[in-house]
Amino acid sequence: MKKLWMMLIALVLLTATLPVFATDLSFGGRMIWYGNLDADGVATGAMARFRPNFTAKVDDFNTLFVELRTNDGLAFDTASDFWLHDVKLTTDLTGALGLKLPFTLKTTLGLFEPGFTDWNYVSESGWESYYDWPNKIADWGPFHAGGVQLDLAISQLPVALHYFSNFPGDLMMLGLSGGFGPVVGWLTFQMGSAVPGDGILGVEAKYTGEIAGFKLGVPVFFRYGLNAPVGTQDYTFGAGVSVDYSMFHVAFGYEGDSDNAADNMVVDLAVKPLDPLKVYGHMYLDMGKDYYYEIGGVQASTNPTNALTGIDIGVSYKFGAPTFMVGYVIPGEDKNRIPINGDTFSVTSGIYFAVDVSY
Repeated sequence: MKKLWMMLIALVLLTATLPVFATDLSFGGRMIWYGNLDADGVATGAMARFRPNFTAKVDDFNTLFVELRTNDGLAFDTASDFWLHDVKLTTDLTGALGLKLPFTLKTTLGLFEPGFTDWNYVSESGWESYYDWPNKIADWGPFHAGGVQLDLAISQLPVALHYFSNFPGDLMMLGLSGGFGPVVGWLTFQMGSAVPGDGILGVEAKYTGEIAGFKLGVPVFFRYGLNAPVGTQDYTFGAGVSVDYSMFHVAFGYEGDSDNAADNMVVDLAVKPLDPLKVYGHMYLDMGKDYYYEIGGVQASTNPTNALTGIDIGVSYKFGAPTFMVGYVIPGEDKNRIPINGDTFSVTSGIYFAVDVSY
């Protein structure tokens, strides 16, 4: 607990000194708290997410970002429950040098999570994109020793090149992002081994458009593990479609892999009769019966015997910045946890209520 207070005091001192050299300082973050009374009458509650952050625009070419996080679902009773997740400096090198070139080069240095992905999926939770394990998404870090990222954008081309490496350089990612018209996406390669030819190739794309008043979203992805060890998945793939019309929203997401051609599936339904009011329902299926999830940052898995993992029915209302929600989870036969509120917390069964505020 002493270490926690020392960290908080240091953060306050940092905040006090930032305005001295920063031309613009902003404070933001997100807080989510929830409670649950499950089907067995057991009541639980937790701070599902608390992530305060500071963004300091040091000058016209440098931006410093700092974020603290909690271990999701844990109380503030030990110093390890609250830690520094991001400390990164982003620099516009070509701008700082005053060079008029047909490209821009930016660097990001420090402690951060690069994430070479647009997280393109149609469901609220990402059940069909990253929930199945291993998901092979190019999203590493942050690493204790830090890392470096380079981003190169060419003005005459609708794409950008990206490079990331941890320190001392045994983990690496290469990425190409951009798009043409209504289609955007990523092409990625990540290597975490000294063995030549090892790594993961990934491609993801998403079409966004409107036809006769219907707003459409269609993402697809494919990720392939080169020289994948025996007994692990060689590849994973998926697709989805979302349709929005007036107050109605419908989405279906699908994921498969080399073990199960049909694995994770999800159906989302929502109605917004008023702008701040939403009534929603989500159905989660695990056809491959190889369910994976995390609780408090700890990996856990089960072997379900029934495809239906659970159904979430609820209603939410925005009172200004915060959103209040209440819902009910109908469990599957195996009573596994399902993601709620965009996978910010999970519930096995019963009634839940929560507040979610970004600031």
